[in-house]
Amino acid sequence: MKRDLKKEFYISSGWMILFSFLILFCGEALLRQNFFGLFKWVYDYPKSFIINWILIFSLLMIFSIMFNKIGTSVLIVGGIYMTLCVISFYKFVISGEYLVPADLALAGEAASISKEMNIRIERNVVIGVLLSITIIISAFKCKWIELKKGYRFVGTILCALLFFTTAIVGVKVCPSEKDISVHSSDLTVNEQYNENGFIVGFTQEIMELMLEKPEGYSEEEVQRLLAPYQMGTEEEMKVKPNIIMIMNESFFDVTKLEEVSFSENPLSNFKDYQNSFAKGSIATSIYGGRTSQTEYEVLTGESVYFTDPSNIAYSKFVHEDTQSMAKLLKAEGYKTVALHGYEKKFFSRDEAYPNLGLDQFIASEDFENPKLARGYISDEALVDKIIDLYEHKDNNPLFYHVVTMQNHMPYSDTYTANNITVSHPNLSDTQLNSLTSYVNSIKDSDKALKQLIDYFSQVDEPTVIVMYGDHLPALDEQYELYKDSDFIEGNFDKEDCAKLYQTPFVIWNNYNLPQKDFGTIDATYLGGQVLDYIGYHKDAYMNYLLDTSKILKAYGEHFVIDGKGQIKTLEDLTEQEKITLNNLWMIQYNRLGIEEN
Repeated sequence: MKRDLKKEFYISSGWMILFSFLILFCGEALLRQNFFGLFKWVYDYPKSFIINWILIFSLLMIFSIMFNKIGTSVLIVGGIYMTLCVISFYKFVISGEYLVPADLALAGEAASISKEMNIRIERNVVIGVLLSITIIISAFKCKWIELKKGYRFVGTILCALLFFTTAIVGVKVCPSEKDISVHSSDLTVNEQYNENGFIVGFTQEIMELMLEKPEGYSEEEVQRLLAPYQMGTEEEMKVKPNIIMIMNESFFDVTKLEEVSFSENPLSNFKDYQNSFAKGSIATSIYGGRTSQTEYEVLTGESVYFTDPSNIAYSKFVHEDTQSMAKLLKAEGYKTVALHGYEKKFFSRDEAYPNLGLDQFIASEDFENPKLARGYISDEALVDKIIDLYEHKDNNPLFYHVVTMQNHMPYSDTYTANNITVSHPNLSDTQLNSLTSYVNSIKDSDKALKQLIDYFSQVDEPTVIVMYGDHLPALDEQYELYKDSDFIEGNFDKEDCAKLYQTPFVIWNNYNLPQKDFGTIDATYLGGQVLDYIGYHKDAYMNYLLDTSKILKAYGEHFVIDGKGQIKTLEDLTEQEKITLNNLWMIQYNRLGIEEN
């Protein structure tokens, strides 16, 4: 009997159209946490829906032609797509942000930290997975047109061209994160995914990771910008104090939560030190995670805003020529030490720290029976280690870069070590429990800071202690606690983001440095401001940042603070501010050594 190839082709293509729609339906419905939400998306953004559909269809066609089986194709494409959707779903539930390509590089970190988290099996995930399994089983029962080898090769090429052409069109015609930020008050990457769908949004984020050369960039222009700041770089430091910089995990001023009552001020010591010494806040590029981004900004003075906050700097941009605060102090005779309460490989710190000039790295593997809190090495144990290292030091001044872990999520552990209770009329019992655990934990941090300062108050050597937070804690799902406590309005405009991306710092000293209020400054300025505060002016770039901070106090994708302290968006910048921002990117692009590497 003669085969009707045309009929077989139509039937096979029909199955591909159906299965691609079903796969898209399961993934998008899961991400939107509503199995009917897909239809609203189709109605509101038909162009984005069609592009996502064609992309899945073309992938199914590619693998069906390659393997001559519909079931195998649906298993590969559907399995990978749904796995990414499930991961993105849980990331959104935990942190309020969807999965982005750079997150895939953090698979090891995510697996490590997920052991500490109580991740629930959500009903929507179960339904989505079961529907996906049903689709895959059904696909294995469908017959595929069997093609000769030559036709299969041509068909694979044509479908691959369809996929890449559609992907390029999708990236160009669908609004990007930067386009959306002009007209949307939502966090832009989330809105991008909601409008464009997961595949197009994910593809656009891949494109965002590709760095573009700054406008007007040249080596000569960078040298011209820095030339005036070479003045005074030969001036010797009058005093070389020990410097202890502590980046405290998820540390923020919880007393700013409106109408929340505390049985005891969890930050009483920290507040006292702020009122008596130097204080301020840093604007961070991150919320709820990616801790290493803030420490990179503080140590190098370089902003992850320019390279994308999701693009982990430690693994992509740190190399042996990377300049840092630690290297500058090392050249002054300092012994440089990194101390961290977690694993050395976390965020590739074991590779990044030596390139940043940190000669010794002590992490959780190096502790013997440390005191734990909430399952992590406690802040108290880290303070004990700092003191022990100091007591066994040589005559060189010390630079400590310390990263704590005790206050890390999750906050569902009912930690009540300090017996602090909290109350708020609008918060649920679950939210109050998370807040109680967090408050009792940061009280430990507050007590550990006092222990450290009490010790160095009795030390003759001049010493400076800096403590700052890396980002706000993700106290519950999707910023709900911050909205319910009226900390933010919930529209994620520049005022909301200025609260969600800002943490406090204090600079204590034992040799009569002046009291100072730095106000809110960008995290990239903190290292340079500390160096300036102790009388170090030997680096042109750090000197340049001091002047830049007078024009742009803070900058990033969510908000900007101008020289007068006004909160703005990037679209509101004056011409001078735009030029200042571009000049910063030119210098930082040069310091990254992208063209040389």
